[in-house]
Amino acid sequence: MAPAIAHFLLGAACVLTAAVPVVLRYEFDREHALWLIPLGGVWGLIPDAHHIAPVFVEPLYAFHSSLWVELFGFHYTLDRPAVRAQYEASVFGAITVFLIAIAGFWVAGRIRRVGPVARRPR
Repeated sequence: MAPAIAHFLLGAACVLTAAVPVVLRYEFDREHALWLIPLGGVWGLIPDAHHIAPVFVEPLYAFHSSLWVELFGFHYTLDRPAVRAQYEASVFGAITVFLIAIAGFWVAGRIRRVGPVARRPR
Protein backbone atom coordinates (compact mmCIF):
# COMPACT_ATOMS: atom_id res chain seq x y z
CA MET A 1 0.00 0.00 0.00
CA ALA A 2 1.22 3.47 -0.85
CA PRO A 3 1.43 5.95 2.00
CA ALA A 4 -1.91 7.41 3.06
CA ILE A 5 -0.66 10.93 2.38
CA ALA A 6 -0.13 10.03 -1.29
CA HIS A 7 -3.69 8.70 -1.54
CA PHE A 8 -5.01 11.81 0.21
CA LEU A 9 -3.08 14.27 -1.96
CA LEU A 10 -3.91 12.57 -5.25
CA GLY A 11 -7.59 12.31 -4.31
CA ALA A 12 -7.63 16.03 -3.51
CA ALA A 13 -5.74 16.83 -6.73
CA CYS A 14 -8.26 14.86 -8.81
CA VAL A 15 -11.21 16.68 -7.24
CA LEU A 16 -9.53 20.08 -7.72
CA THR A 17 -8.75 19.27 -11.34
CA ALA A 18 -12.32 18.14 -11.96
CA ALA A 19 -13.57 21.41 -10.43
CA VAL A 20 -11.57 23.65 -12.80
CA PRO A 21 -14.23 23.67 -15.56
CA VAL A 22 -16.88 24.50 -12.96
CA VAL A 23 -14.79 27.39 -11.67
CA LEU A 24 -14.27 28.68 -15.21
CA ARG A 25 -18.00 28.58 -15.96
CA TYR A 26 -19.64 29.63 -12.69
CA GLU A 27 -18.98 31.99 -9.84
CA PHE A 28 -17.31 29.98 -7.07
CA ASP A 29 -16.60 31.26 -3.57
CA ARG A 30 -13.02 30.57 -2.49
CA GLU A 31 -14.03 29.87 1.10
CA HIS A 32 -16.26 27.05 -0.08
CA ALA A 33 -13.59 25.86 -2.50
CA LEU A 34 -11.31 25.05 0.44
CA TRP A 35 -13.68 22.20 1.32
CA LEU A 36 -12.76 20.48 -1.95
CA ILE A 37 -9.32 19.60 -0.57
CA PRO A 38 -10.38 17.55 2.48
CA LEU A 39 -13.35 16.08 0.62
CA GLY A 40 -11.11 15.00 -2.24
CA GLY A 41 -8.54 13.64 0.19
CA VAL A 42 -11.12 11.52 1.97
CA TRP A 43 -12.40 10.43 -1.46
CA GLY A 44 -8.89 9.14 -2.20
CA LEU A 45 -8.79 7.23 1.10
CA ILE A 46 -12.20 5.52 0.83
CA PRO A 47 -10.84 2.28 -0.70
CA ASP A 48 -8.68 1.76 2.40
CA ALA A 49 -11.76 1.55 4.63
CA HIS A 50 -11.20 -2.20 4.97
CA HIS A 51 -8.29 -1.44 7.32
CA ILE A 52 -10.57 0.16 9.92
CA ALA A 53 -14.02 -1.29 9.15
CA PRO A 54 -15.40 -3.55 11.85
CA VAL A 55 -17.81 -5.18 9.35
CA PHE A 56 -17.76 -6.15 5.67
CA VAL A 57 -13.97 -6.50 5.68
CA GLU A 58 -13.86 -9.12 2.93
CA PRO A 59 -16.13 -7.30 0.44
CA LEU A 60 -14.30 -4.04 1.12
CA TYR A 61 -10.94 -5.72 0.51
CA ALA A 62 -12.27 -7.24 -2.70
CA PHE A 63 -13.35 -3.76 -3.80
CA HIS A 64 -9.91 -2.41 -2.84
CA SER A 65 -8.26 -5.00 -5.07
CA SER A 66 -10.42 -4.19 -8.11
CA LEU A 67 -9.75 -1.69 -10.87
CA TRP A 68 -12.79 0.35 -9.80
CA VAL A 69 -10.67 2.04 -7.17
CA GLU A 70 -8.87 3.96 -9.93
CA LEU A 71 -11.82 6.36 -9.64
CA PHE A 72 -10.58 7.21 -6.15
CA GLY A 73 -7.46 9.17 -7.03
CA PHE A 74 -5.64 6.39 -8.92
CA HIS A 75 -5.71 4.26 -5.79
CA TYR A 76 -5.05 0.97 -7.60
CA THR A 77 -2.02 2.41 -9.40
CA LEU A 78 -0.56 3.76 -6.17
CA ASP A 79 -0.86 0.35 -4.53
CA ARG A 80 1.07 -1.48 -7.24
CA PRO A 81 4.40 -3.01 -6.12
CA ALA A 82 6.48 -0.78 -8.41
CA VAL A 83 5.08 2.36 -6.78
CA ARG A 84 5.20 0.89 -3.28
CA ALA A 85 8.90 0.20 -3.68
CA GLN A 86 9.59 3.91 -4.22
CA TYR A 87 8.11 5.38 -1.05
CA GLU A 88 9.83 8.79 -1.13
CA ALA A 89 9.27 9.24 -4.86
CA SER A 90 5.55 8.49 -4.54
CA VAL A 91 5.14 11.01 -1.73
CA PHE A 92 7.14 13.66 -3.59
CA GLY A 93 5.18 12.96 -6.78
CA ALA A 94 1.87 13.24 -4.94
CA ILE A 95 2.92 16.57 -3.41
CA THR A 96 3.99 17.84 -6.84
CA VAL A 97 0.72 16.81 -8.51
CA PHE A 98 -1.25 18.36 -5.65
CA LEU A 99 0.61 21.67 -5.97
CA ILE A 100 0.04 21.69 -9.74
CA ALA A 101 -3.68 21.07 -9.18
CA ILE A 102 -3.82 23.94 -6.69
CA ALA A 103 -2.06 26.22 -9.17
CA GLY A 104 -4.48 25.20 -11.93
CA PHE A 105 -7.47 25.83 -9.68
CA TRP A 106 -6.08 29.20 -8.65
CA VAL A 107 -5.39 30.22 -12.26
CA ALA A 108 -8.92 29.18 -13.25
CA GLY A 109 -10.31 31.47 -10.54
CA ARG A 110 -8.16 34.34 -11.80
CA ILE A 111 -9.26 33.76 -15.39
CA ARG A 112 -12.90 33.74 -14.28
CA ARG A 113 -12.53 37.08 -12.51
CA VAL A 114 -10.54 38.80 -15.25
CA GLY A 115 -12.22 37.18 -18.29
CA PRO A 116 -15.62 38.93 -18.32
CA VAL A 117 -13.98 42.33 -17.80
CA ALA A 118 -11.74 41.86 -20.83
CA ARG A 119 -14.73 40.91 -23.04
CA ARG A 120 -16.86 43.99 -22.27
CA PRO A 121 -17.18 46.48 -25.12
CA ARG A 122 -16.04 50.02 -24.44
